[in-house]
Amino acid sequence: MEISREYKLRDTEPLDDVEAEIEGHVFHVTHLAYLPSILEYEEIRPNGDGTLLTTFGFSENSYFRKCNCVSLFDYREKPPDDPLPFRMRCDPFRPARPPSEGIAILIIEPMAYVNIIPWTKWKDEKVFGEVVVPYVEVGYPGPLALSLIAEIIKVEITEDPKSHAAMLRKAWDSKNH
Repeated sequence: MEISREYKLRDTEPLDDVEAEIEGHVFHVTHLAYLPSILEYEEIRPNGDGTLLTTFGFSENSYFRKCNCVSLFDYREKPPDDPLPFRMRCDPFRPARPPSEGIAILIIEPMAYVNIIPWTKWKDEKVFGEVVVPYVEVGYPGPLALSLIAEIIKVEITEDPKSHAAMLRKAWDSKNH
């Protein structure tokens, strides 16, 4: 499987085109550095034992990790009321922002949706000490075969050296080094 689309944007540019691509879909996000192993093993592996590197970094107490599921974003329906508070809790583009090398967004085939575990299972089980993103996060039990991936979208966000974010990053780095 090959990357079907690529987006290379500056951190000052809107992500509207990429957001339009993922709206209405279920997808997985990974660092570009992790994509070769997914392609080699022909599956996205769950991280139930916590030994795999993570793209988002807060998997230790993740509900779906503990269920040995692959964590996915579910953008098929917008959350009730204002979706922004729920979607911003785990922004799929955050790992693409500088100084990152970029991300791969793996769009899931609709035929895989029947096996998806909704976030509401966390609520039903009342395991509120574990982390889940309501209305946005779902899980796929066990490995997710590459044959269930419809397409791969590559997103790279480069730094605009004159942007406010770049100036803040430089100030932060100089203060901490």
